[in-house]
Amino acid sequence: MASRSLQALRELISRAGEKPMIKMRTARMVKSFQFKPPDAEPYYLEIVNGVLKVGEGLASNPISTIVATDDDLTGIITGRLDAVQLFFAGRVKVQGSLFDAQELATILKDAAK
Repeated sequence: MASRSLQALRELISRAGEKPMIKMRTARMVKSFQFKPPDAEPYYLEIVNGVLKVGEGLASNPISTIVATDDDLTGIITGRLDAVQLFFAGRVKVQGSLFDAQELATILKDAAK
């Protein structure tokens, strides 16, 4: 069974993929983001020229790897929790590009609106 954060990301991406702001913001992106909750299976988000795809397992070459509990990731994805505050509180760790992880947090926040 998929984790709550993975299910939340799938739902968010299914709704966000058609939002003009999200399409415009991701139109020229070719990036993947790895999510590694220590209490659930890993999953990833690929963004390729405006197309967002969620997959289970490990991404081949993620630009950023985000490590946080399944509950914290669910809160970030659904917009209940602020990723930056959790990062500074030490509850979210980023391996790789911090800039791209911040950009992803903004995209997820806009998609949740």
